[in-house]
Amino acid sequence: MNHKQIHIKKFGGTSVGSIEKIEQVADRIAKDKLLGQNPLVVVSAMSGETNRLISLATQIAPSCRGQAYDMLLASGEQVSVALLALALEKRNIKATPLLAHQVGIKTDSLFSRARIQEINTKQIKTCLKMNHIPLVAGFQGVTNGNTITTLGRGGSDTTAVALAVAFKQSECEIFTDVPKIYTADPRLIKKATQIPKLSFEEMMEMSSLGSQVLHCRSVEIAAKYKIKIHVRSTFEQTEGTWILPKEEFMENPLVSAVTHDRNTVIIKMYPVPSGTEFIANLFTMLAEKHISVDIISQSYHKEGQRLAFSITAEDLEAAKKIIYEIIEQKKVHIIEGLAKLSIVGVGMANHPGVAARFFKVLNKIGVDMHLVTTSEIKISAIIDKKYLSEAAQAIHEEFILIY
Repeated sequence: MNHKQIHIKKFGGTSVGSIEKIEQVADRIAKDKLLGQNPLVVVSAMSGETNRLISLATQIAPSCRGQAYDMLLASGEQVSVALLALALEKRNIKATPLLAHQVGIKTDSLFSRARIQEINTKQIKTCLKMNHIPLVAGFQGVTNGNTITTLGRGGSDTTAVALAVAFKQSECEIFTDVPKIYTADPRLIKKATQIPKLSFEEMMEMSSLGSQVLHCRSVEIAAKYKIKIHVRSTFEQTEGTWILPKEEFMENPLVSAVTHDRNTVIIKMYPVPSGTEFIANLFTMLAEKHISVDIISQSYHKEGQRLAFSITAEDLEAAKKIIYEIIEQKKVHIIEGLAKLSIVGVGMANHPGVAARFFKVLNKIGVDMHLVTTSEIKISAIIDKKYLSEAAQAIHEEFILIY
C-alpha cells in the first residue's frame, strides 16, 4: 500500500451523534472510496456520550481519575466505530473497527491526559492491503502494560494527526458540524464570520484559550511535523478552514479570533512566605497532580507575598487539597463564576496599541479584569462570567474580524 494514497479523516461527536448522522458519514466515506481514496477513519464518541459517562463516574467517585475512569470513558468510541462499521458493511464496503490496543497506540500512563508515544502501523496496513477501511477509535491509547488510557477531551483530533505522522501524510481532515472555524463562537457572537485559514500558532493559542474546535496537542503535533489540518463540514461538500505554517500566509490579519473559556477559577493567597521557595514548592505540587496553572500574578507587601493564579474549574477540588496542606485556609480566597476572554492573531506582533484598544473597550462597557496576560500573539483577561457575552461582542466589533 502506497502511503501517499491514504486519506486520514476524523469524524467528531456531532458528526456521529445519531444513527441518522452515522448513516450520512457512511455515505460520505463510501463516496470517497468510490472516488479512489483509501480512507483511514478516526471516530469520536457520539455527541453527549462522554459527558454521560463522566456523570455516571462522578455520581460514584467525584474526584476519581484513574484506570477505571479511563476504561469507562474509552467505551464511548468503541460504540461509534462498531456502529459505523455496520453502516459501511450495509453498503457492501468492508470496514474493520479497531480499538487502541488492536492498533497499537502506545501512551504514557498519565490517566485522562495521556500522551501518545508511538503507533504500530502493522494492523492498519493489513486492513488497507485487504481493501478494508480501518475505523480507529479516537481519544484512547494503551500503556506498555496494555492498560487503557485516554488523551483528554477532544483527544480524537490528536489520534488522527498522530496517525498522519505515522503514515507520513502531509494532510489530515477533521470533520465537524460547522463549515469552517469562526472568528468567535457563533452561539455567543452572532456576527462571527468564517475563517479560511489560520496559522499553527494561532490555532494552538485558540485551543489553549477555550476554543473547542481542535485538541491543543493535535495542533502541536501538526506544527512539529508540518501536517496541514483541514477543518471542514461533515454534511457539506465545501472547503473548510486550513491550519497551516505561518510561512504560507502573504498577510496576517491583526486579530484572527476572539475566544473564551467559561470554566476559570482564580485562587488568591495572602500573605504567603517571602522568597521563591514557597511558590516553587506550591507549583511543583500542583504540577505533580497534573494541574495546569494559567495566569500568575505576584507582588511583595510588608506582611508577605500576595499571590494569585488561575486554573480550570475542574481542577479546583484537587488544587484545594494541595493548598490547604501548606497554608491556612483563612489566607486563601477562591473566586468562581469567572470567564477568560482572549484575542488571538499573529498580526499583533508587529502592531503596537492592540492592548490599549482591548483595555479601552472593557473600560467603556464597565468590565473589570481580575487578571490579565499578554504575549506576541494574544491578550487574555479574566472577567466575571456575567459580562462575557457583552464584552466578547464589544471586542469582536472593535477589531472588525471580517474575512
